[in-house]
Order: sequence, then C-alpha cells, then structure tokens
Amino acid sequence: MCFGSCRVTCDNCKPKFVYCPDCGHKNMLVFKACKRCGKPLTEEMKDAAIRDWEERSKARNES
Repeated sequence: MCFGSCRVTCDNCKPKFVYCPDCGHKNMLVFKACKRCGKPLTEEMKDAAIRDWEERSKARNES
C-alpha cells in the first residue's frame, strides 16, 4: 500500500491516473477535469483507465 512517498511508476499507483484525451496530460482519478486543459474527465474514462491497468497487471503477473 502506498502512503504518498512512492514513485509515480509504482504499480500500486498507476491505476490512480487517467490521461486526458485532448492534451494527453496525466491526471489523478480523483480530478473532475484535466489540470492542464480543463476538459472534464468522465467516470467512463476513469473506469477504462482502471480496466487497462488491471489487464496489463494481469499480463505482467502471468509472464
């Protein structure tokens, strides 16, 4: 479990981020809008980011 002192590359932290579809900026899942361009970050975007991370994590663990 992370307590804010780990690196952004930590596998436990990766599902906490979603990339803005407009500008590509990495945002935390708790943000409602992109911190760079202001585009709203929908729940669907956040769910897709989590699913993507889970699939990649599963693939890493199987190899």
